[in-house]
Formats: sequence, structure tokens, C-alpha cells
Amino acid sequence: MKIKTFAPGKIILFGEHVVVYKKPAIAVAISRGVNVELDSRCDNNICVNIDLINYSSQLELVDKKLNYQCDEDNKQITDYVYEAINMFEFENGFNLNIDINMYLGVGLGSSATITVATIKALALYTDTNLTKEDIAEYAHNIEIKIQGAASPIDTAMSTYGGLIYIDNESKLNRIDCNMQLPLLVSNCEISANTGLLVESVRKKYEKYPEIIENIFSTAEELVNEAKDTFIENDSNKLANLININQGLLDALGVNTLELSDMIYKVRGYGATGSKLTGSGGGGCIYAYCPDNIDEFYNKISEDYLTFKCEQSDSGVYGEIITQDK
Repeated sequence: MKIKTFAPGKIILFGEHVVVYKKPAIAVAISRGVNVELDSRCDNNICVNIDLINYSSQLELVDKKLNYQCDEDNKQITDYVYEAINMFEFENGFNLNIDINMYLGVGLGSSATITVATIKALALYTDTNLTKEDIAEYAHNIEIKIQGAASPIDTAMSTYGGLIYIDNESKLNRIDCNMQLPLLVSNCEISANTGLLVESVRKKYEKYPEIIENIFSTAEELVNEAKDTFIENDSNKLANLININQGLLDALGVNTLELSDMIYKVRGYGATGSKLTGSGGGGCIYAYCPDNIDEFYNKISEDYLTFKCEQSDSGVYGEIITQDK
């Protein structure tokens, strides 16, 4: 049996940091993510291969279970794969090849994407009927187990796809629109500590409560305006809101010289809107390019790791390619 699955990554388009304070945000699932290919075996071995991190391992099933124990003191991206495998019982082993077509650890939801794509492949292999709701819940539980705490946003985005508005109660609401979102994502290859950045914003809030609250309120108004802009299909207005949101993030102190250089370079090339995505301090920016995206990609990719993507509406999906009779 051969099985193929795909789960999309995600980008926070608007509302970073303020979402922590029960303000709204908007995220989009993207066409870059994780492809999983599962090939059945006739023995009890499970072989996991992840080329991006040069990982290859073979373990053996015992009484139809793997029962892999993760190292609590040395957590790895592979832990998400093995926790997904631990959910199921198997009659035979398999080869699991995981192709990661996104950047790791930069706020694009890589761990959630790997988990969701793996669960989908294993559900098909074991003929387990899982709804998307089931997959999102199980993937979120795995993230909680490994991370200690986790927002359901990333696993929901990878499972359901689409353009999502996160409201003041942290509920996810799909935005139905016909607007195209051709995006460039560039990585400055500098890692950042999300916890420390969130803490830095909190300290500013405590020191200057009225000023920071005004920034938060402006960000909330901006996110709600952006939600309407998607429905109105107004690309010029969307670009302006992206740039304004970047200014607010700069005011909160989460921008860096490297990110700013990327943001203004791609605007100089002609991208109409660009901003950091995620917690800041490093990681990625995205650029909205309704026109001439290939031209801008060729220029910015000379200086930074960059990929092109667009909105992914379908979320996780999979299929059985061949099955022995």
C-alpha cells in the first residue's frame, strides 16, 4: 500500500502579539507545508525518514504498537511523528517519508503541520475513520503533550485550511472570500525566543499601559478592517493595512534591523505590502504581491531564503495510491 498526504503550514497575516490580549487576528493556511508518503512493509519495522533534517531511524513494533518514549530533556521535531504513531495499532510496519517544504521553528506552524499530515497518513493506513475535527483535536493534544501548552490555532489551520479570523474569545471563524493571496515568505535565518518577545511586550504594557492599550485597540480596529477588506476584494487597501500593522509591531519593539531590511527591500522591488509574521525578533516576513510575484521573488531570493505560496483552502488531505489485492 502507498499513501500520500499533505497538510498546509500557516502565516499570521494580522494581529501578532495583540491576540495574546484577547484581540482578534487573521491567519491563512498556505500552499507550502508537509508531504507524507507511507509505504507498507511485510515485516514489523517502522522506518522514519526526514530529509530536511537528515534524519533516518528504524524501530520495531511490539504487539502491534510502537510505544516510543520521547526524551523529556531533549525534545525534537521527530517527537511529533512518534507521538502520532503511538496513537495507532498496526498489523505490519511501514516506511514513512516526511518531506518538509517550509521553514522550521519560525512561526509557520511546522510542528502542527507535521503532526496533522502524519496522523492523516496513519489513519488511512489503519483504516481508521477520523474526521477533520478528530485530527485537529488529536494533533492539538500531541502539541500540548510535547510543548506543555499550545494554542489550537496551528493545528486547526493545518487541518481545515482557509483564511481564518480569530475573534476576541479565541474562536476560529472562516472568512469566505474570492480574493487571491500570492505571497512571498522570506527567512532571515535568525532564531528568536517567542516567550521572551511576549514578555517584552507585557513589560511595555505594564510600564506604559495607556499608550500600549491604544496600540492594541488600533490593532484590533485594523484586523477587523482587514477582515472586511478580504470580503470586499480590495487589494490596495489590504496592502496598506499590512504596512500599517508592521508599524504597530515596530512600535511594540518586536522588529529587528534584519527583518526591517527584508521588509523594505521587497517593498522597494515593488511588493505592495510586507511585514514580519509571528513573534518577531527573527524568523520570517511575508510580502503581498498581487502583481509580478516572479520578478520580486527572483530579486529577494538572491539575498534571503524565500518561497512563493498562496492560500490553501482544503486543509489536510490524503489518498491511497496503490493497494495490494
